[in-house]
Amino acid sequence: MANPSAPDPHLNHWADQAAERTLRAHPEALSGKGDGSQGKPESIAVAAGITPSGVVHVGNFREVITVDLVARALADRGVPVRFIYSWDDFDVMRKVPKDAPQQEMLHQNLRRSIADVPDPWGEHDSYASHHIAAFEQSLAPLGIAPEFIRQHQRYRAGAYAEGIHEALANADRIREILNDARRAHGARRLLADDWLPLAGFCDACGKDDLRFAWDGEWSVHYDCGQCGHAHDVDLRKGGNLKLPWRVDWPMRWAQERVAFEPGGKDHSSAGGSYDTAKRIVAEIYGWSAPQYVGYDFVSVKGQGGKISSSKGGVVTVADCLEVYEPEVLRWLFASYRPNTEFQISFDLDVVKLYEDHDRAFRLAHEADDGGRNDKKRQAARRTMQLASVDHHHIEPGTPAPFLPGFRHLSVNLQIFDGDIERTRAVYAGEAELADPEVRRRFDQRARCVWSWIEQYAPEDFRYRIRAEPVGRVVEGESRMALQRVVAVLEQDPEADDATLGEHFKALAGELTTPLKEIYPLFYDLLLDRDRGPKLSTLLATMGAARALPLLKASLQEA
Repeated sequence: MANPSAPDPHLNHWADQAAERTLRAHPEALSGKGDGSQGKPESIAVAAGITPSGVVHVGNFREVITVDLVARALADRGVPVRFIYSWDDFDVMRKVPKDAPQQEMLHQNLRRSIADVPDPWGEHDSYASHHIAAFEQSLAPLGIAPEFIRQHQRYRAGAYAEGIHEALANADRIREILNDARRAHGARRLLADDWLPLAGFCDACGKDDLRFAWDGEWSVHYDCGQCGHAHDVDLRKGGNLKLPWRVDWPMRWAQERVAFEPGGKDHSSAGGSYDTAKRIVAEIYGWSAPQYVGYDFVSVKGQGGKISSSKGGVVTVADCLEVYEPEVLRWLFASYRPNTEFQISFDLDVVKLYEDHDRAFRLAHEADDGGRNDKKRQAARRTMQLASVDHHHIEPGTPAPFLPGFRHLSVNLQIFDGDIERTRAVYAGEAELADPEVRRRFDQRARCVWSWIEQYAPEDFRYRIRAEPVGRVVEGESRMALQRVVAVLEQDPEADDATLGEHFKALAGELTTPLKEIYPLFYDLLLDRDRGPKLSTLLATMGAARALPLLKASLQEA
């Protein structure tokens, strides 16, 4: 195994810094102590999780990508990693998202475990499973493959019996820790002296209105305030009882020996859930809290504020992948430190973001020369590696594989009405397109560009080539310009962008009317609008066979 303490200029990302702190805080992950492995390093656990109480949106994705980046950084130091993703589907259904179907049915199921609420879409075994399946499927293209854990299954199987028993045995101490946090925040209501660290759902009605009594061993009695049902639960056999969130989180840290887990800034404040969990896991469960990174919110440009599933209409990872290539979406998150807030955009910012990505992509391939830009190259190289789906390392000085520019590709795709194969033919001069991986990446980007054009591009960015020619009355120098361009295309049907550009330059020197006043005529005849992409590029890409009929219709004799 590589020496994790050896300095490596390649490991220069914030995820590498988090990985180093994690290893220093949890040396047992390197010593092999505690698992009977006779000196072999055990895997180090990193964790993420969420309650699937609604659509799992791109804001929630920040947690899983943060853990994925740190998991990769740990693996690059030679450490076996176990990446856990907990679905907290044993939590209570508190709100009904406004855009969910079967609103009445969902309201009737409030206060039940979301693992037991029926799927209103009728596709899965529960409401929770519906949202879980959608999110898990969206992670696959991004190269993120954690070990998914359904918490309702663990609890009901009795996997946490020891952890619950330990919490009950230390109820007074846990109550003191939680009340300390309440006092620090000026709360008037404190946990009562008879409070027990328990929550759960009635075996009869499924609701969470329970009162508990513990016999001091393995049996818990509850009375349901909703239906009056009373029941005795043997913790060792599992069932519908669980720990409340602030105790459940540290219990599972100890159970899974978690060494790294991030949290949203709402958990990161003084006296928040991380602070209390840190005390509980140390004082009750004898485990040191995982290294922690607090992450800021991700918002969607134009919507403002924190993304909320309960409000409906949220943007998912799958929505993002329609516009952002997996590598570009990963790069976007990897480029920001977790505590930095940023926005996901679907407007013209998308074009700039792709251009920024491609610039960093080319920089990462440049050779180091011993100058002051080497650190920028190394940082770009590392970020690109972490952003890549397959985690491949870029060798300095290697040619950057061909990537079509987003803006240029959008022009060409619209000329061919989204036909990727015909658009690819425009780039036939790029020999690298013979490489299957370069071709795959081209097609992937083309699909994203076309999706953006159809769904999000501003109206003045979109256009379509006319299907049928129209005749306009064209006189004076406008007619002269039109005749000249038609003649050029007839004489040289294969004229490229540069050749046509020279003809337009020569034409501008012959006319007294500025070409910018004549261009709207050409765009009208070709696109049914008064502006468009660079005219020489448009004509060269369309080709003479397609452009001439649209232009010549206005030169016919009356």
